[in-house]
Amino acid sequence: MKIVTGCLYHETNTFNPFPTTVDDFVLVEGKEVEERLASTEVFEKNGVEIIPSIYATALSSGIVKKEAYRHFADKFISVLEKHKDIDGIWMHLHGSMVVEEIGSGELALLKEIRQHIGYEIPISLTLDIHGNLAEDLHEYVNIVYSYRTVPHVDQPEVERISAQLLVDAIAHQAKIRPSFKSLPMIIPGEKAVGASEPLRSIFNKLKELEQMEGIISANFFICHAWNDTENTRSSIFVVPESEAYKALADKVTEELAAFVYDRRHEFEFQAKVLEPVEAIQRALEGASKPVFISDSGDNSTAGAPGMSTLLLQMLRDSDLKDKKVLVSAVYDAEAFQKLNGHQIGEKVAVKVGTDMDEYSKPVELEGILKSKGDLLGYLNATNDKVGEVCTLSIGNLDVIIANRGDSFITINHFTRAGVEIEDYDVIVVKQGYLFDELSAISKLDILAMTPGSTYQRIENIDYKNIPRPIFPMELA
Repeated sequence: MKIVTGCLYHETNTFNPFPTTVDDFVLVEGKEVEERLASTEVFEKNGVEIIPSIYATALSSGIVKKEAYRHFADKFISVLEKHKDIDGIWMHLHGSMVVEEIGSGELALLKEIRQHIGYEIPISLTLDIHGNLAEDLHEYVNIVYSYRTVPHVDQPEVERISAQLLVDAIAHQAKIRPSFKSLPMIIPGEKAVGASEPLRSIFNKLKELEQMEGIISANFFICHAWNDTENTRSSIFVVPESEAYKALADKVTEELAAFVYDRRHEFEFQAKVLEPVEAIQRALEGASKPVFISDSGDNSTAGAPGMSTLLLQMLRDSDLKDKKVLVSAVYDAEAFQKLNGHQIGEKVAVKVGTDMDEYSKPVELEGILKSKGDLLGYLNATNDKVGEVCTLSIGNLDVIIANRGDSFITINHFTRAGVEIEDYDVIVVKQGYLFDELSAISKLDILAMTPGSTYQRIENIDYKNIPRPIFPMELA
């Protein structure tokens, strides 16, 4: 049994004005691809001959340049051209990639793959639960399995599941045609956290349905709200064991769609939601540390540029009440370059802010260059250096300035940047919901309702391309 494996992962934010290029991706090829993917252990255990293609992943950002997509797609297709006698394809994709002049990157890639291998060879995908799936994507793929955690901590487990489902399908020569249904609703990710209702009950429902004879995968895709396309909405994707269970899969799809849609009003923010000024005031009043403030409108894990200086400006002008505060991190390549030209311990004056919009106005800072360090990546690239940072200390306020957009999602992100997370009472992060390691140590999570490319009040966003009518805009 021969299976081609790979990963091309990008969550696109169409409100981010900066396009995503080849250089924004972490890319590995050949044998190292196998080391990055948990599916490898499943295939090895089953005696599969693995044919690795590419592992390309980037932090969420703007629309992917056509030439970037072409660069990675060509690398994947070239593997198919060299290996004609394969039995299956397994990939980890996101589900919300948007490519310049093309649209859905996942759909485009699957169509290209089918042109080379036909429709008899099964394809299995691991997908992010925040995918915006094209209406016809299910016509080009056989097996899909989505994450079952938000924040995401189960990617390796899901990779193993979707890999085993592919091995089983090949072994049994199963013909699989999945069922799909889109839902007329958009849910911001911060309103759908796995430990809370209604997503907790939905996850339980998926497990229940997957216990049925003939159903091997039942999936709910929340959607990626900051992706203005015709595919931006929630959806249901159900995979039968074989063609004999296709009618059952259709029935289960309708049942699951009704179950989810009936609970649409229950999706609410889980963190403490405050306007920016109130968020800072409440954080500085906290008796325990650390308190995290999520700069939710500039959430780089959902594709915002990471350039907003709004909270930085407010904190610089605030009485910090003897609290030690960290802003992690503001993306400003020019300010970084200036700071990087100095030695640690030197006093430096610098303007931080790209002035790209009203929320990234330059803020004048004068302080001591505290440290220099690495900027780490995302997904299975959290140990990969993707950029550099400098930390400027202005009294009790420390500011990390980066030479590219990114987010501090693990404790090691802080350590590698040259700061110790336990030193701070209040930490500002360019996130929405806190990622797992940070949530575990947080004494209070504050979702600051800041403006920007990931503005949480989606009913006020000027969408141009989403399907209408849709909840919560036109539909009640």
